[in-house]
Amino acid sequence: MHDPEADEDLDNDPDKSNAELVYIAMSAHGNSDADEPKTLSDAKRSLEWPKWEQAVQTELNQLQGMETWELVEPPEDRKPVGNKWVLVKKTNKEGEIIKYKARLVAKGYSQIPGMDYTETFVPVVRLETIRAILGLAAILDWEIGQMDVKGAYLNGTLKEEVYMRQPEGYSDGTYRVCKLKKTLYGLKQSGREWNIVLNRKLLDARFKRLFSDPCAYIRIKGDKIEIVTVWVDDLLIFTNDCALMDQLKRELRNMFEVTDLGEPRKIVGIEIERDRSKRTIKISQTKYIESILHKNGLTNANTVGMPLDPNTVLEKEEPETDDECDRDNGYASLVGSLMYAAIATRPDIAHAVQRLSSFTANPGMAHWTAAKRVLRYLSGTRELGIIYGPIADVKPEDQSIFVGYSDADYANDIRDRKSISGYLFKLGNGTITWSSKKQTTVASSTTEAEYMASAEAAKEAVWLRTLFKEIGFEQQDPTILFEDNTAAISIARDPQFHAKSKHFDVKHHYVREKLRDKYIDIHYCPTEDMIADILTKSLPKPRHEKLTKKLGMPIGLRGSVGK
Repeated sequence: MHDPEADEDLDNDPDKSNAELVYIAMSAHGNSDADEPKTLSDAKRSLEWPKWEQAVQTELNQLQGMETWELVEPPEDRKPVGNKWVLVKKTNKEGEIIKYKARLVAKGYSQIPGMDYTETFVPVVRLETIRAILGLAAILDWEIGQMDVKGAYLNGTLKEEVYMRQPEGYSDGTYRVCKLKKTLYGLKQSGREWNIVLNRKLLDARFKRLFSDPCAYIRIKGDKIEIVTVWVDDLLIFTNDCALMDQLKRELRNMFEVTDLGEPRKIVGIEIERDRSKRTIKISQTKYIESILHKNGLTNANTVGMPLDPNTVLEKEEPETDDECDRDNGYASLVGSLMYAAIATRPDIAHAVQRLSSFTANPGMAHWTAAKRVLRYLSGTRELGIIYGPIADVKPEDQSIFVGYSDADYANDIRDRKSISGYLFKLGNGTITWSSKKQTTVASSTTEAEYMASAEAAKEAVWLRTLFKEIGFEQQDPTILFEDNTAAISIARDPQFHAKSKHFDVKHHYVREKLRDKYIDIHYCPTEDMIADILTKSLPKPRHEKLTKKLGMPIGLRGSVGK
């Protein structure tokens, strides 16, 4: 049975598998073009077949050059897995086709556990790690590069015996099968084996793998810093010296066959724009959002000024007609697509998506209407993103200090009276990490809800402090965490017995411990200035716009949105 509460978290917890969320979202929207052929037969019937044929041949040449398989007689006791051609048009920021790409993918879903594969987990860099380092790069004017490893998975050596049918459309006319020697795309273990190879190469080059993020590596020589982040075969590289960037790229070319993409423009659907004269970097998802709007027929929809109407109460309801039941099939997909935007670049819709995700099991018309409203809001703010850069009038040595905000909305959910926690952390002008999450237990007061929220924020602060320490920017003083509830601050600071807190779960006193150990320092913030308020409830348009701007997202610069 589906557990609705499993859908109710929207944060940067790695257990939520950002990689899976990105894969699902990008497969549905971000990496496909309406006129891309779905099969090799479709490609052969298209006017673009000569370009597709060349792309397919390029892929086959690479597979053969890397000795990916050998043709053998099919063993009687093993069933070969199938394969398919994935054909993709690579486009630039303007949507112009720059490359036709073909990839042979094994149908790994037919692999047998324990026989065809054993371990499958593959890590990817956390999105908040990327945002934090981009924020530092903007403030400190670092060099940034992007490199793509060609046929990355083919660098892994297959440990298990796996047999595959000959490539579709390119059989030698016999019944022989491919005995795989390399970890082909599509196999369940391929990502893990590739990551093992990459990790070994980087460690041999004297990079250090971060404890805070196993897909981020750093090498420090004196005052020279080099950082590599890994998202499968996509590498973002950062250095604080131009010559060092060229040297690092040469090293990576010696390790693997790579494509130098220059300064990053896009990674996993996230667009990156840099203005070095202003020392700013903007991240957004304009193209991704437009693809969601197109799929749902709302490209030119009337816009609204906030994701959810603060006067709308969403309750559990059953579909009443066959048409509504049919629409249910697409609701979870739509919410999943919105969720990727909410965790990647759009904290302004985080609370709205968290609320919508509570109803994926059995949505009704009201939930569909609310989800479409979020789309209409995105339609009017599709170019909105987070802008990272230094804060004016702050000393250079203090620009790498981050601060946090924590808030809660008491008994927000009328179904079970559980509260909503929200926190965010800012570096310079931009937000680098955030969370909108339904609390797991019922709080008996506003104070308890706020205290529970601050405990979650404290955990994120400790993780961020570890990350920044590992990349050479240790926070010398306790991290400031702003809170707008004086009673919650008092309980955190005062270890004596309080009648109001005698029933608090022990885990929530984590915030008190980190306050004592000087990891954090809680400061009072007036409610009107509490930025995390946008993560806990639906707000009227004026306040929503005010707090969105405080997130580092200059809403309204290119025109206003609707009511």
